[in-house]
Amino acid sequence: MSDSPMERFSDWMNPILVKETRQALKSRSFVATFMLLLIASWLICMFGVAMAGMSLEYGTPSREFFQAFFFVLSAAVIVIVPFGAFRSLLTEQDSQTYELLSITSLTPRQIVLGKLSNSVVQILVYYSAIAPFIAFTSLLQGFDLFGTIVLLLVLLGVSILLCTFTLMLSTVGQNRQIQTLSSLFIVGGLVMAFSSMMGLSFAMLQGEITAEPEFFAVLICFLLIGISYFFLFLQITISQLMYESGNKSTGVRLVATAQMLLVWAVTAGYAWFVGTSIDDDVFYTIVFLTLVHWGIFGFFITMERDYLSRRIRRDLPQRGILRLLLVPFMPGGTRGLILVLMNLLILMGIMLGIQPFVTRIDPEFLQVSFAIVAYMVIYMCMGSMISRRLLKISNELKPMHARTLLIIIFAISSIMPHMILSAMDYYDNYNPPYSLLQITDPISTINAIGNGSYSGGAVGILMVAAIVAIILNVPAMIRSVMEILAPDRPQPKSLEAPASEIATAAT
Repeated sequence: MSDSPMERFSDWMNPILVKETRQALKSRSFVATFMLLLIASWLICMFGVAMAGMSLEYGTPSREFFQAFFFVLSAAVIVIVPFGAFRSLLTEQDSQTYELLSITSLTPRQIVLGKLSNSVVQILVYYSAIAPFIAFTSLLQGFDLFGTIVLLLVLLGVSILLCTFTLMLSTVGQNRQIQTLSSLFIVGGLVMAFSSMMGLSFAMLQGEITAEPEFFAVLICFLLIGISYFFLFLQITISQLMYESGNKSTGVRLVATAQMLLVWAVTAGYAWFVGTSIDDDVFYTIVFLTLVHWGIFGFFITMERDYLSRRIRRDLPQRGILRLLLVPFMPGGTRGLILVLMNLLILMGIMLGIQPFVTRIDPEFLQVSFAIVAYMVIYMCMGSMISRRLLKISNELKPMHARTLLIIIFAISSIMPHMILSAMDYYDNYNPPYSLLQITDPISTINAIGNGSYSGGAVGILMVAAIVAIILNVPAMIRSVMEILAPDRPQPKSLEAPASEIATAAT
């Protein structure tokens, strides 16, 4: 007998999805959450009808009912499901069952997608449980179909993105103490996301957000940004589960670079499509987010271990031009530094080239942006140099130690000038001006440049220091490029012994 279509479909599905879904649907946490969602929705329905009275016919009670049902659904899919996704992969590592998965034919991508798909299934189950109550709300006066559809779709997307983010965080920390601390931060972050979603729903239902072209433009922009970060979190999670000899960097770096280009392309495309200039506040926000993006990302990729495994060197493309294009995206802290420098240079070029299409740009903003870029270059070049020296001392030292040392240097550089100025009684004066001794403190320097209280050559000094930092890393960058352009490819061992060895053995 041939298998039924459902059995064939079950065999085709991701085995991790099947296993996780069976376990999750039988777990006490899922059953308790599902029952609490149903009981809470039923109580809202009963008590809401009793308290509404005659307003059910003459008022607009559907907004209050939907707000209550949306509150219950958001608590389940924004707080409980993402935290369950975080704990699912963490439990595999704590109980040492992940090793059993890693020795199977399943790839890290299949494992991560299976875990994520299980979370999506749970979200859809909660949606199906709340659907009858939403249908009841649609029968009441004042039901907003457009707002309801938008809120439910946004909630679905945010929940999936949070599940991907928590899965990524579950692979970062291997230490018990770090896992416990990260659990507390994750719970706090999920509660904040829940509060933000409730604020959005309240504004939507109160008519503060209307279906105007600007709303759809902002919605599309956030959708594209969310999709890009979804792929970034997914790629980081997959890379963390790879073997040490695998290429963990290329996919992540490609996605991170595509994100920046996508954001600027969407901004320019929207301005061209609408036929207006780019608003200065939008321009400032995108520049700030881009700097934060590369600041966080560069902090990690510039201090990786400069090492190419035999597998990575074996899989390099044969054409030299392709290898040259792949240099910034290949593993290694020095190559990561090249990627960050390239993207910061592209960002500065975009900022200068897009000025005619922006309504207004303050000169202080450009100076602040260039100062931030200079500080990023200085500290990332310093971090790359520290990691190269430190990781050669012992294999026991990890990139985490180099990052910790860089944070300590940053803290000392920020505090030391204030201690020196305090010893000189500099702060005894009323409203003391900015001093060049504070140039090692990024916060004080950027604040002084931004509010216009200092018009000296701080930006020029920082640019010169950034150029010097780059020059000090040029020899290492050349070596890292040549390691890709002229790799030492592993040669397969011949099964036949050389003739000289055969003759020696015969004698």
